[in-house]
Amino acid sequence: MSRLKHIHIEGYPYFVTATTGGRKVFSDAQSANILLSCIYHARKVGWCLLLSFVIMPEHLHMIVVPRAKNISQIMKSIKGYSARLINLNIRNHGPIWQVGFYDYILDTQDKLLTKLEYIQNNPVKEGLAKEPELYFYSSAYRPDLTDLNVYLNNTAAGQECPAYPVV
Repeated sequence: MSRLKHIHIEGYPYFVTATTGGRKVFSDAQSANILLSCIYHARKVGWCLLLSFVIMPEHLHMIVVPRAKNISQIMKSIKGYSARLINLNIRNHGPIWQVGFYDYILDTQDKLLTKLEYIQNNPVKEGLAKEPELYFYSSAYRPDLTDLNVYLNNTAAGQECPAYPVV
C-alpha cells in the first residue's frame, strides 16, 4: 500500500492523527512527557501554530496551522525526535510510531470547532479523565500554551488566516 500524499494549503489548520500501531507507549508518563515537549518545541520554534492536541496511550491528535514547515515536515520532526528520545529513555531501539500519519484540512469554521470538541472530549470518552480540563496530556489542561485564541481572533479580523464562511 502506498503512502498517503499530503498537500499544503497556506494558513489553514490541519487535524492530524498519528498512531503507535496499538502499543500503549504513552501510558508511560516519561514517554508522554517527551512527546509533549516535542509538540511544544514545534510551536516555540515557529514551525506551526498549535491550536489543540491530545496525547492518548496509543495515538496523538493535533490541530496545527503550518508556518515555517509544511505538515509533512512538522510530523516527521515531531515523530522522529520523540521516537529517538523515548528509545534513549527506555534503552530500546526500533519504531515507536506507525509509518505515516493521517491529516485532514479544516476548511470551515464548523469543521474546526467539531475537531476541537472531539480532541478535548477524547480522554473523557476513553475513561482517562472525568472532565477534559483534568487530562494533563491535552491542550484542554493548559489552553494558555496554545495559539487557538490568537488564530480565532485573527480569523475573525480577517488577518493572516483564511476567512471561513460565517456559519
